[in-house]
Amino acid sequence: MDLQTLKNIPASFALAKRSLLYCLLVSIIISVSSLVWAFVTTNTIKNTAFVLTKDGQAAMMKGISLTEVDEFRNPEIKNHIKMFHEGFWEIDQFNYERRINKALYLSGRSGKQLYQTLQANGHLAKIVSQNLTQSIEIDSIKINDKITPYQAKLYGKLRVSRTDQKAETVNDFKAQFVLHNVSRTDQNPHGLLIENYLLQSKPVTIPK
Repeated sequence: MDLQTLKNIPASFALAKRSLLYCLLVSIIISVSSLVWAFVTTNTIKNTAFVLTKDGQAAMMKGISLTEVDEFRNPEIKNHIKMFHEGFWEIDQFNYERRINKALYLSGRSGKQLYQTLQANGHLAKIVSQNLTQSIEIDSIKINDKITPYQAKLYGKLRVSRTDQKAETVNDFKAQFVLHNVSRTDQNPHGLLIENYLLQSKPVTIPK
């Protein structure tokens, strides 16, 4: 081995070290880039779904994040309120148990307390014994969905009539309550629960 070769050994080691360092840096950059790409792609995919149309074609449907839920909540809140009141108050002697029990899935303790109050004051007994039909006419629903639980008021009219006569009474109806977010179920598709229900209208009058 000549002197010139011995002089080139340190230079060769330095070149090898630089080459290894460059390879390491490139590997790190590729790995980090792959992780970032996978993270972004996963977040994009998890908010999308594919549904089959009636023609058998796949259509992409984009979901919304949890932070965006409240922006789309207002229509669901109104529909939940409408479902509860129509189920609870639109009754007759044949369907009142089935409809009220279905409506109670949309409310919490205060809904059950209201049901017990109607039983205690004889209102439901009059529906059955006097062959009455009751319906609700919703005039307006006011919602404050900027805070949780959501606050709401409902204004309308409650109509009570005899199925065998034309006699009818119309009662002003006003109620206020709050709505809590809960898990969605088949019985509660909106994932809302009505609580603190306060009926502010006068007692319902029965047609003579």
